[in-house]
Amino acid sequence: MTDVFAEVRNVSKRFSSRPDFAERIAIRLGAAAQPPVVHALDGVDLQVRRGEVVGLVGESGCGKSTLGRIIAGMLPPTEGEVYIEGVERRTLAGQAARRARLNTQIIFQDPMSSLNPRKRVIDIIGEAPLAHGLIARSEKRAYVEDLLVTVGLDPSMAGRYPHQFSGGQRQRIGIARALAVKPEFLVCDESIAALDISIQAQILNLFMDLREQLNLTYLFISHDLSVVNHIADRVVIMYLGRIVEEGTAAQIFDSPNHPYTAALLAEIPRIDRRHRTFQTIKGEIPSPINPPSGCHFHPRCPFAMDRCRMERPALRTLADGRKSACHLNDLERRPDFDLNEKGRENAS
Repeated sequence: MTDVFAEVRNVSKRFSSRPDFAERIAIRLGAAAQPPVVHALDGVDLQVRRGEVVGLVGESGCGKSTLGRIIAGMLPPTEGEVYIEGVERRTLAGQAARRARLNTQIIFQDPMSSLNPRKRVIDIIGEAPLAHGLIARSEKRAYVEDLLVTVGLDPSMAGRYPHQFSGGQRQRIGIARALAVKPEFLVCDESIAALDISIQAQILNLFMDLREQLNLTYLFISHDLSVVNHIADRVVIMYLGRIVEEGTAAQIFDSPNHPYTAALLAEIPRIDRRHRTFQTIKGEIPSPINPPSGCHFHPRCPFAMDRCRMERPALRTLADGRKSACHLNDLERRPDFDLNEKGRENAS
């Protein structure tokens, strides 16, 4: 059994609207343009090892949720390959395909929209294990009640509907639903972003406890670096459909290599920066319909060179074991991009 639970190789994902008959005729006659294509992912390589927590971080629209859904099997890649326990997903069939599908579950951001409002909790949680033959119908109530206890809810709540719960309780129900088919790998897609700060801490602690109890593997998708620092073993930074840096949590948070990572970390509120005026990263994230040439970050990078505008940097392993996609690594002397107030002045 391989140590790598899930892997994507050179995965790209593009979205475009499908023109209807009249639009196809207009396009053929030159009276209309082809529908725009959104480049959500662009040649992504990523491994998630068994038992670890990988934090996937980036601004909204960078493609991290799309990557999570491709790994979970909800979306097919336009290009590239997805491997589950060393086997390419498209080659799986029969019992192997069923096992891979059940073994990877996803927990969504908004628990209210991801739970069926017309079903009671006992059916929301118990439907999938019953349908897949993991439990008998006579075992359904006891099985669901045990799961409710596992996620910190009163088992007597099994007969209630989703609207009768708070946001944090609904998210716990979503976690119980994911656990009901006994997965080994959970994709957590902004799973605490819609919750109050105090509730976020409780759900994070629940994720950490479940990891120890059930030996789970996580891909934890978030835009909140402080949350990822709390839970992740390894951190992956995405920008506009590409991975720009990957390393242990200590490497990323103590000594970022990529200018984008450094810029994100510079904006985390900290007590020792309480007198500082915070600024967003210069510029706006470009449109994925027409991404920049070369390094996607170069229009916003204070250290961009001509090479950055022309040539895409490869994601390669550095001497300390981390991976980074930046042409600055080829310079004999890298610039100091500690983007504090003084660093920003020097960079500008």
